[in-house]
Amino acid sequence: MVKKIETERLILRAPKKTDAKAFYNYAKKSTIGPLAGWLPHESITHSKIILNDFIKTEDVWVINIKPSNQMVGSISLKVRNIEEAIKGICEIGYALDDTYWNQGYISEAVTAILDVAFNKYDVKKVIAGHDISNKASQRVILKHGFKFTHIDTSRVFSNPDIHEVYMYELNNPKNGE
Repeated sequence: MVKKIETERLILRAPKKTDAKAFYNYAKKSTIGPLAGWLPHESITHSKIILNDFIKTEDVWVINIKPSNQMVGSISLKVRNIEEAIKGICEIGYALDDTYWNQGYISEAVTAILDVAFNKYDVKKVIAGHDISNKASQRVILKHGFKFTHIDTSRVFSNPDIHEVYMYELNNPKNGE
């Protein structure tokens, strides 16, 4: 994983154990996780467990707004299974503290991660999905040129209200597709 990515307004970096409090402060909000498929964190211990998973997997970046070093969100580029790994397919996902919504931060982070995916990792295709009620995420996905592919009803989330995920894909522009 590229450890640090810098954009005009953001620093995307590897998560650290010291991010636990900031992570919990936004992950406990009912406005954040349920739209992304997970339930609000019930305790800082819960956030620490998830944060440790982020650290171990090395496919998640913490979102910091310059000049702060405080975690206000996360963005990931994950290989979901061996079949997709062989085909060069990754899935992008993101969450941002609602204090910072509608300011272009997620779009900026997605642009940076797509650049890394296609130009450093030579990923062939990036997929993304959103719950039908998550219109903000849909706008970000469409803004970046993703094309709708299907509705996935097979995924299981900790948020029991999500039954359908609208899925999109974006091919590496270097592949000429």
